[in-house]
Amino acid sequence: MTDRLYQLLPAVYRIRDAELGSPLRGLLALIDAELGVVEGDIEALYRSWFIETAPEWVVPYIGALVGNIPLAETTRSRRADVAKTIYYRRRKGTLPMLEELARDVTGWGAHAVELMELLSWTQHLNHVRRAMAPDPDRRHPAAVDRVGTVNLRNRDALDRLEGPFDGASHTVDVRPVPWGMIAPANVRGRRPSQWQGRYAPRNIGLYLWRLFSYPLDRVPARQADAPNQHGWHFSPLGAAAPLFTDTRPERDPARLAREIHVPGPIRPLAFHQDLEDYRAEYLPLPPDRRPADAEWYGPDRSLHVMADGVSVAPHTVLCKDLSEWARPPAGRVGIDVRRGRISFAVGEEPATVEVRFAYGFGADLGGGPYDRRAELETAAEGATWRLSVAKDGAVTTLQQALAEWDTAGKPPGLIVIEDSEVYGGVLDVVLPPDGQLAVAAAEEQWPSVRLVGGWTLSAPPEGGRLLVHGLLIEGAFELDGEATLAVSHCTLVPGRMLEEDGGPWFIDRDSILVAAGGTPTPTVVIDRSITGGIRLSDAARGLTVRDSIVQAFEVGGVHRAAIAATDAGDVGPPTRLERSTIFGPVLVRELALASEVIFTAPVLTQRRQAGCVRYCHVPEFSETPRRFRCQPDLALDGVTDPAEQARVRARLTPGFTSERYGDPGYAQLRLSCAEEIRSGAEDGAEMGVFRMLAQPQREANLRIRLEEYLPFGLEAALIYVT
Repeated sequence: MTDRLYQLLPAVYRIRDAELGSPLRGLLALIDAELGVVEGDIEALYRSWFIETAPEWVVPYIGALVGNIPLAETTRSRRADVAKTIYYRRRKGTLPMLEELARDVTGWGAHAVELMELLSWTQHLNHVRRAMAPDPDRRHPAAVDRVGTVNLRNRDALDRLEGPFDGASHTVDVRPVPWGMIAPANVRGRRPSQWQGRYAPRNIGLYLWRLFSYPLDRVPARQADAPNQHGWHFSPLGAAAPLFTDTRPERDPARLAREIHVPGPIRPLAFHQDLEDYRAEYLPLPPDRRPADAEWYGPDRSLHVMADGVSVAPHTVLCKDLSEWARPPAGRVGIDVRRGRISFAVGEEPATVEVRFAYGFGADLGGGPYDRRAELETAAEGATWRLSVAKDGAVTTLQQALAEWDTAGKPPGLIVIEDSEVYGGVLDVVLPPDGQLAVAAAEEQWPSVRLVGGWTLSAPPEGGRLLVHGLLIEGAFELDGEATLAVSHCTLVPGRMLEEDGGPWFIDRDSILVAAGGTPTPTVVIDRSITGGIRLSDAARGLTVRDSIVQAFEVGGVHRAAIAATDAGDVGPPTRLERSTIFGPVLVRELALASEVIFTAPVLTQRRQAGCVRYCHVPEFSETPRRFRCQPDLALDGVTDPAEQARVRARLTPGFTSERYGDPGYAQLRLSCAEEIRSGAEDGAEMGVFRMLAQPQREANLRIRLEEYLPFGLEAALIYVT
């Protein structure tokens, strides 16, 4: 209670009220409390008028008031979708608005194209109509003759053909647009019907990028193997991988996205033209009027190189094909954006190279510069001792950090790696009874741990727990005793290391195993991570894999088991698998649960009376507990003809963009994959590790919105670039 009303009374009444024991003050205090309730209700009603401040239960009513059609909440909340309804309607039917709508609804990179503007038509040769480029800046030709033949003198225009930024004219195609087509540049060799019906008078093309771009800054480049020590890899794994654009949003809502605004691989010719334009237009200017960076290259751009601590200037950079590690001329630095390689001239080889670049991948897993704050807070829970590790700090190695932890008496601790440098060597963690230690990467960092031997972990009979979070690990964990290993948002490189061409180095080695002569009783929990093979005996406490990828390889024509005890066929521990993709056979004693998992090879379970397999792809010859709505079982229900059964199984075999770790499309389901797998999860999303993305729901949301905002008589063609 307050005296707000009481203080409004004249002083003479307050004096007389005090003389009588303050009965009036008590009465006004009761009235003031009720007044506060009424004022609060009025304030809440006022806040409910605005979508930014309205309570959550009011949002659907505001949406109904403005005619908003509810969507599945995949990339943003219902509140954000309702908030932009009026914004979209004010620009309804315009091409930039449709592009922004596609980007907001799906969360993917998007670019809208009026495909009808790219059609050729017959006209008088003395009065040729030329159309300006969609974005007439220095990255585009000044004008494109869309009604004639392609300008063969323009290499950049030729390189854009059939892509999302194509500006050439095309003949009409009156075939209907398929539900979702693949960009022709990504389907060479496949039947033309996969991109039929694009160029028609009524079509709007929405090009979509399903992959995401993850930027890394001040990362040590990895020197190439002999005899090419003059070359360096952008990738900390020393493997060829395309460099992606670190996307920057288009600030002007009236302009369309350009190549620097979408999360795709950097086009080599575009990068070359960008550097040439920079040299031609800006080097003649005095330094005070010269911009610091080119479009793609610079300290705050998509890629940047620092040699021996000195920034490599844009006018010295050359776009080169470094498949054979060719050297550039003196005073120049060669960069291959297609392979992620750097080459230096003779006599100009640096001792150290740091880079800024962006890599592409399908989701936030396996570690990287994405938001992991919630998981970091979880890792810090219960820690009474904390230590930071950084190359420019007081503690510079993990060995020093573990020694400090040992000196402190091995309390519940947290070691945070504050940069994206290279660590490793020999690591040995001996946990105390019921002890706990976490080793985590700081937010927006992705440190690399290169192990000599294995990262050994042991614990006494009372048990102990090691949490590893956000690391890129070249090597393996070797477990002993009652240790519990929790791997979260990490990559244990399948094959332990990568060759320069991107292939696995050790195809016959695993990422998690019991140490030689050790007690095989650990517990392993893997969450949002990528690992190689797992070797745990059936005496282990258990294995849990969630939202992760586990991959083993073929050796001598025989595919090694992804999860097992040994290569001899001994079964692994009781296992629980959820929303994961498993490359290789699985041999376990008991499968307590397998939910929304893609198995690419047979699953053999010793104890089939317990457990459940649900919404999974289970290959032929598998022996599992009872199954519920699994494929291809569901599609084979009622099919008795052996030939038809074989066709169904072949059609329902999962297909991936790539099965090689390091490729941007690693473990991503192809768009040509069977619909039963692409939407076979419990909620209608895809099976496997990328179920978290809810990609079928994103596409459905976009189609719902296009029905409302697409101009009458036009049809949208959804074209997937990645």
